[in-house]
Amino acid sequence: MKSQVPRMQWMDFLRGIAVLLVVVLHANTSHIAGASVDWWTDVNRHLTPFRMPLLMFMSGMLLHRSLAKPLPVYIWGKMAAIAWPLLVWMFLYGFFIRSGIGVPDDLLDYLATGDYLWFLMSLLLCYAAAMVFKPLARRFPSGHSWGYLAVFLAMIGTYVSTDVVHGGLSGSTFWYGAFFFLGAWAAHMVIRWVRVPWGVVVPLLLVAVWLANMGVDDRSLRIGTPAAAGISVLGIAVLLWLAPRLPRGMLVRCVEWCGRSSIVVYVAHFPIIILLRDQVFTHLQLADGPRVLLMTTAALVLTVLLVALRPWTPFLYVLPGHRRVAARLR
Repeated sequence: MKSQVPRMQWMDFLRGIAVLLVVVLHANTSHIAGASVDWWTDVNRHLTPFRMPLLMFMSGMLLHRSLAKPLPVYIWGKMAAIAWPLLVWMFLYGFFIRSGIGVPDDLLDYLATGDYLWFLMSLLLCYAAAMVFKPLARRFPSGHSWGYLAVFLAMIGTYVSTDVVHGGLSGSTFWYGAFFFLGAWAAHMVIRWVRVPWGVVVPLLLVAVWLANMGVDDRSLRIGTPAAAGISVLGIAVLLWLAPRLPRGMLVRCVEWCGRSSIVVYVAHFPIIILLRDQVFTHLQLADGPRVLLMTTAALVLTVLLVALRPWTPFLYVLPGHRRVAARLR
């Protein structure tokens, strides 16, 4: 089944806002940035049910388009656009920043978990699972889209019902990767959803805000439970409806631009924050509030600068010569 959802600007916006919120989160995480502010931590907790699930969901929405390609092209595309930047930035961060120009002390654990790059590892596993699942999913009466809903429910159920997949890469993949398959299931229904009247969505928005507020003091409403999964789904649905209705001013267009280069934002922001912490902010005597504000601003500005420099540094984010190989594979 080919995707019925074109690559619209509001999709770029949602991807951009999700990945920029990851930057904001890490810039206010004490063991990463060196300081945090309680009220801003509460804001980040409000966003926990929506941030990474939305990023995975948006990736899953384009799965049908990827699977429509010949299998060799599908596999090569993921190697070139996901595995390549994963390897490049694991090396750059692990050997030059994390270890202070050397081999990380916990090299095997680092390679197994990916540190902050776990998202790309989980994404690769999801694409691999989708490739295997595709022929099996045709057995579902309404096609494999409904099969993806079954995968979503199975992954959430596995995470909730067993401790085997908790923690580390497996836990992140089962929990957040489930939303990848939810996005694949929902892709062909999104256009109809964004056309529903506001009277349907406003109550959902109010409920989502109320539940997210309750989740600030209750981790079970943020992650790891059926209730948390439901809150994430509710929030994603509201965001999908709201995004196409935003006035496309300068700020929205900037977020869309970042969304089109979300890989740059994701892989680059964490090393930037660590370098700022170790090379700049350790030498400044600042209270936590001003420090977090400056760290967040500097991290966002420098990360967006790397997005602007992407045309001159494409080798950092996609395998050189990948188009020529893909053309031959076709």
